[in-house]
Amino acid sequence: MSSYDESQERFEEFLRTYKDDQGSLIYWTKVQQMSINDELSLPIDFQDLISFDNVFMALAAEDPSKFIEIVNNALVAVLRVEDPDYVSSIDTTSLKARITNYSEHVPLRAIRSKHIGKLVRVSGIMMRASEVKPLLVQAMFQCRICDEKIPQTQEDGRYTEPVRCPLCDKKTPMRLLAQESQFRDWQKVRIQESPDELPPGQMPRSIDVIFEGDIVDLSRPGDLVKITGILQTTPDFSRRGGRLATFNIFIEAIGVEVTEKEHEQVELSEEDEKKIKELSEDPYVHERIVSSIAPSIQGHDNIKESIALLLFGGVSKTLPDGTKLRGKSNILMIGDPGTGKSQILKFVSGLAVRALYTSGKGSSAAGLTAAVMHDADSGAMTLEAGALVLADQGIACIDEFDKMDPIDRTAIHEAMEQHTVSIAKAGIIATLNARTSILAAANPTLGRYESSLSVQDNIKLPFTILSRFDLIWIMVDTIEATKDRELAQFILNMHQMKKAKSPPANPPVSQDFLKKYIAYANRYVLPQLTTEAAEVIENFYVDLRKSAEGGAAVPITARQLESLVRLSEARARMALQSKVSKEDAQAAIRLMEDSLRMVALDRVTGKIDIDKLVSKMSASQRSSSDVIIKAIRDIESEGTSTVNKDALVQRAVSMGLAREQAEEVINKLLAEGILYSPRDGKIRHSQS
Repeated sequence: MSSYDESQERFEEFLRTYKDDQGSLIYWTKVQQMSINDELSLPIDFQDLISFDNVFMALAAEDPSKFIEIVNNALVAVLRVEDPDYVSSIDTTSLKARITNYSEHVPLRAIRSKHIGKLVRVSGIMMRASEVKPLLVQAMFQCRICDEKIPQTQEDGRYTEPVRCPLCDKKTPMRLLAQESQFRDWQKVRIQESPDELPPGQMPRSIDVIFEGDIVDLSRPGDLVKITGILQTTPDFSRRGGRLATFNIFIEAIGVEVTEKEHEQVELSEEDEKKIKELSEDPYVHERIVSSIAPSIQGHDNIKESIALLLFGGVSKTLPDGTKLRGKSNILMIGDPGTGKSQILKFVSGLAVRALYTSGKGSSAAGLTAAVMHDADSGAMTLEAGALVLADQGIACIDEFDKMDPIDRTAIHEAMEQHTVSIAKAGIIATLNARTSILAAANPTLGRYESSLSVQDNIKLPFTILSRFDLIWIMVDTIEATKDRELAQFILNMHQMKKAKSPPANPPVSQDFLKKYIAYANRYVLPQLTTEAAEVIENFYVDLRKSAEGGAAVPITARQLESLVRLSEARARMALQSKVSKEDAQAAIRLMEDSLRMVALDRVTGKIDIDKLVSKMSASQRSSSDVIIKAIRDIESEGTSTVNKDALVQRAVSMGLAREQAEEVINKLLAEGILYSPRDGKIRHSQS
């Protein structure tokens, strides 16, 4: 009896007798259920196999194709005994044992010629997938002269016809009988190194993978996959059609594991869960987590708190009519150079489970959303997922947001509010998920933030995109001797690796543990808004809007109301609470007020005015400009076409404006071209 038969017997025994830690016969149960579920393959964890008998380890390493043949034959043999009716009803060559979790894990950039023909396991992000095509395995030909049927096996995926008919011995083109031939599903995908494995400053490597049989279409672009398969080669053809001595490699997949994109990647032990519960019961849990965010940057506590809330995120809801309400917050930081914006972004992209860091200038609309590529081999158009789609269920950190091309920036609008990316190009019409929080950093247009100008003049961003950010923070570099000394000491101590008074080096919660804590909160905690919390938010919203009676400024819109709900839910989630308390709502309101005070405070009236954020003029300036234009019209109706500036200011003052305000508004209207000055001291209205 050869070792070949022995191995097959050992494998049959493994299928029948292997028990897992709980003592259940996992593979035997699966074998019995194959016919019920109409399955053609059985996934087998290689680690279970070698713990049962180590002989398979050597066999798989030395001769993978023989090993796979043994495994498949054994599965067919077991099924023949167990379920003969099922085996006779299907083609036995399509019954496969799918080996997953093979021990030899090779990073994509470490694949070398020594791996050719060997079994390897690779992991990466699936970038594109071809359509599923039928592959001819066993062809049945018919001679066109004597109608003899000739079977022919197709090797290596190449189409081969019999040279001559065996019966009448004529060289003739054959007719393929498709309905009597055997086909198998075939798909080609491309896998690229995942961003977290990529060494800095390197181009990501990719490899093609061929799927056959029932593993086609298991995963879709953007998924993280682990593939066990045999590394194969195909010759390189030169442009002139001759063969080159170099070869292209691809992997013939045997087994596929799709890792969940959500927070399933983080594995939590029982000890971790115990620690997580302990931390959540700490009365100062919020403060501890906030101070663990970007500990190497001093101050900016509000910003750190809002980023902590962004990492935890609110709860996304689907309404009965199918409308989706997003749970992810978006935050924009605008600040002077050197206030640590990029550092914060880099920290967040390292902390979140799925995070991508991109810079505004180097990102195009297609790179952020999805690109339609022309597949050189098949000639078909394929979709490649972009950064926002790959960061689905995670965070996209976009630096230099103001340097982005305006056309590219509009591509983000949909992802920010609807959490999808829609594509209609080259005959591909698709909507991809992009449930991503966006954390963006921008510099003011003039290099530094000019507090005398409106937010709109400081950042030349369209209102449509500003209103989609839940919180906007302005980081101004002010000169203040005591603070400057503190900051200088903090930075210098860090460079000297000294322990400062409050050591920045050891944050209260370590980064690794914080990662696990966030993953646990996202997986198991879905806080609900309580009536008390809803009341607090409602009162804040109504009171703020009330302050704008009489057609004055609109201080807050419904979008900010939803932001408050998201932020309160995130704060409840941070303490692993299932209900959003009054305190959570108050903390969210505090952050919102601070943010609005930075960006939307009208210095003339002392009130918050969202119009300052979303349009060129605040509401008080708009009403003042109405007064000025009315004054100009009045003077013009008295018969003069050009108005003296001083006379106009005088008229505006008599109509109830302060002198400085009148002058400021006139200058603003001149700058915007609503008024113009034909010569010094004289003013005309553009329309007159």
